[in-house]
Amino acid sequence: MRSMPFSDSKQQQQRLLRLFFMFAAILGMPEVVCLAAQPLIPLGWNPAIAGDQVLGRLVTVTAPQVKGAHDAEMVITDGHAYIVAEVNDVKPGESAGWPEIYATMSIVDLETLEVEEIFNFAKSEQVFENVTLPVGACFVPRVLRKDENSLRCFFASEDPGKRQSQTWFRDFNLQTRTFAPSIHQAKLKTASGTFDMEPRHFYADAAAQGFSKPPTDAGLFLFDSFKQFDGKTYVAINNFPGKQNAIALVHDDLATFEIIGHYNEPQSENLSESAVNRLADGSWMAICRNDGGNYHFTTSKDGRKWTVGKELPSVPNGDNSKPTFDKFGDIYYLGWQESTRIHGVHRSVFNVDISRDGKTWERKYRFETAKSFQYPTFREYEGIVWLCLTQGDSSSSRKERIMFGKLETAGEFESQEGKTREPIPLPPEQTAVMKSGVKLFTDRDYTITEVPESLQGLSFLRSTIEPVNAICTTSGELFALTPGERRGAANRERELVAAGFEKVDLPEFQLFPGLINRVLVYRKNVDKGERFSFRKVVLLVSGKETEVVEYPPQTRHSEN
Repeated sequence: MRSMPFSDSKQQQQRLLRLFFMFAAILGMPEVVCLAAQPLIPLGWNPAIAGDQVLGRLVTVTAPQVKGAHDAEMVITDGHAYIVAEVNDVKPGESAGWPEIYATMSIVDLETLEVEEIFNFAKSEQVFENVTLPVGACFVPRVLRKDENSLRCFFASEDPGKRQSQTWFRDFNLQTRTFAPSIHQAKLKTASGTFDMEPRHFYADAAAQGFSKPPTDAGLFLFDSFKQFDGKTYVAINNFPGKQNAIALVHDDLATFEIIGHYNEPQSENLSESAVNRLADGSWMAICRNDGGNYHFTTSKDGRKWTVGKELPSVPNGDNSKPTFDKFGDIYYLGWQESTRIHGVHRSVFNVDISRDGKTWERKYRFETAKSFQYPTFREYEGIVWLCLTQGDSSSSRKERIMFGKLETAGEFESQEGKTREPIPLPPEQTAVMKSGVKLFTDRDYTITEVPESLQGLSFLRSTIEPVNAICTTSGELFALTPGERRGAANRERELVAAGFEKVDLPEFQLFPGLINRVLVYRKNVDKGERFSFRKVVLLVSGKETEVVEYPPQTRHSEN
């Protein structure tokens, strides 16, 4: 039988559906007619093809020098997208403990998708007219339309373990495209009063209602923002390391955030980073990231008292990442990260399901890519839904740039006629050089955390984390890295010294995550043909004129 093009097939399916509805009416089955008269997803719809179409038209909106980027949100107005994100020019990824992370805003023309300007509006120790920021990352920026002529950009100044973080804001003039010379502290209103927006006040309010996890001095963020219900503006806020969640009312000053209700149960789970919406009956629903497993859902009649979170069958295999929960027209859009991995890449599958009632969901998009699809934001403007998100090419985090593009004309289904899926290519093999984000071993996902300046850019021998067997194919300088001597560390100093290596006068540094993986550097002048065999963990780093390969080639040895 000849297969019909998607558009012809769709017309045939619709004719059959009309016949079905007609017979249902004749047989006295009005509930069937009501339920099926307006199907959400066309028969034959392929969510993965829909995702591929969107991925194919995304553009990069971060500056060329940016190495790491994440957590973007945006406002769209006057034919332009104003996209804020946290970025750094040093290495892929992000962390609240990296003071090199700064807040940036890209302005994109919606017609041409060209980035017109990029502004860096907050960085560590920046001097403003009224205050100087302390040392620390400028983290998780958010943006809100303040009035006809301006935007308000928020960010958290973070230095975990050293001080309370603080949320600040800085205004942007749309007409002159300039930022105000001053910044101001956002405020948090709780049952005890109004305070500077710091984690301790958020924690105290939750603790008064039975929250028992330990406090943290950083990680309080405006997260799912900004949504209007009944003429009022709300935002879901959270403390990521503290695993706290709440819904807050934004006051008319657009600077004060009043806690309406906390939702942290069950505390046995690690719930954070929620997305919130209002259902047709006026009740609230939140989907919460869970660092201990699958997403949890909680509901509330008034936004103040929330049910104990639970998993739902419509989201069976979620991963620990940001969800989304939007409403465009009469349709809810629920976005969630699936735990499935494409070519082993974390956060490489993201689903968008749609619903009329927030209870029954159908799959509209499935994004599959080895570049990752994470932390998206969706915004509707003049009937078009746009999105921004984080992607990357080679680092384990895939947090390298912010992408932007069109999702859809709101509510429509883009033609899939003649469309087929292409195989998803493998990520390019990463050169084994000493720089942050580079994969270390062939049999582990660990990547380099930091590198001292004297070793930056040097080649290393990428092998298994287990015993390495190597031969020098040239003479020259060879370095060896091994963990410092502490409980649980695989320190090989004795073997290195026996092989003629001498300790280099460099402080310990974090080769890859974990206290036991802080390493010391050893050095030796080697001869061509010299062989080495070391047990876990030794990383061999070649000097500029030195080459080391595995010996014997392509073989692995293991210990019993």
